[in-house]
Amino acid sequence: MKVYKGTFLDPVELEPFEGYLSVEDGHIAGLDRRAPRSAAVTPLPGIVVPGLIDAHVHLTMSGGLNPVAELEQMGDALLLGRAAGYLKRYLRAGITAVRDLGSRAGSVVGLAQAVAAGHLEGPRVIAAGPVITPTGGHGWKFGLEADGPEGVRRATRAVLKQGSAAVKFMATGGVMTPGVRAGAEMFDEEEMRAGVREAEKRGAVSAAHAQGLAGIKNAVRAGVRTIEHGAFDAWDEEVLELMKHRGTVFVPTLAAPDGILRGEGRVPAFMVEKTRPVAERHRANTLAAYRAGVAVAAGTDAGTPLNTHPNLARELELLASLGMEPGDVLRAATTFAARALGREAELGRIAPGFVADLVALGGDPLATAAAYARPLATVVRGSIWRG
Repeated sequence: MKVYKGTFLDPVELEPFEGYLSVEDGHIAGLDRRAPRSAAVTPLPGIVVPGLIDAHVHLTMSGGLNPVAELEQMGDALLLGRAAGYLKRYLRAGITAVRDLGSRAGSVVGLAQAVAAGHLEGPRVIAAGPVITPTGGHGWKFGLEADGPEGVRRATRAVLKQGSAAVKFMATGGVMTPGVRAGAEMFDEEEMRAGVREAEKRGAVSAAHAQGLAGIKNAVRAGVRTIEHGAFDAWDEEVLELMKHRGTVFVPTLAAPDGILRGEGRVPAFMVEKTRPVAERHRANTLAAYRAGVAVAAGTDAGTPLNTHPNLARELELLASLGMEPGDVLRAATTFAARALGREAELGRIAPGFVADLVALGGDPLATAAAYARPLATVVRGSIWRG
């Protein structure tokens, strides 16, 4: 048994608990006011919260000025080697789980397996493999193209065959694919429903890249677990009610347009031209979803222009700037993000039975979002990471 002493903050209870946390087999065994007998005690500094979760990353993208061009120029082995180098950065930032929502040829699936097997140090990786998109759709150069419900069903099975724990569908166009209108519908409801059903049968979580309102509604009705981005078109009451009723999680990825707009004049001009007109609407949609009671999870889209690995502290700062309550910012990076990963029964809380992934923050997250930028120690599966 391992025992840690500290001030622990569970995102559900939101009441700091000063005492002792015991760990057995990598899971939290108990929280006590007194130290268990005959146990060595390790103190943890600051405020200890669950290990943070980034629900949307792209580990094979660099966060440089034009990551898509790099994908076209670099070989798979080099991309994967570079991605492996990012893993320790995530642990250093207190991020103990990420969901990778698209890599060329599904290469990050192997990276996820290497971490799970103990061959690499890093956060647990829930990997989607290649995205599934209509012919010529957003991300087609690095995704798996499919058309019609039967085509999407086969493509989903192919992605799951690789070992993917998540499946991502392109419900609309996007910013980073030239010649594609970012908010336009792509897959329809029936196509995505066929894919979601296949994912659910295999225990995989589903996500939809969805920018325009019609595409978002298609994806929610199809049963996807998470909606990514949601930047184009003002949201109406119908979509908010749909998402609340179905328990859909929204992952806004505010850090992605933040990076693109900061890089104006250096990132490809077509990306800025697509992003600038909807930046404020993106923030407004996120705030509307939050106020309506939709679960908002933190995801950065790390790897997109000037959105480097890791960038979760910036995403949490942006969510707080909208007016999100501090406790809900914490939940966005823990309990709600765990739901996005399909791991809500084991990640994202400081409670008996949950995985002992923890981060000690050098500030109070209930006072300021800046606390997330000051991690002091990371505990992974019950052990302090020494990297």
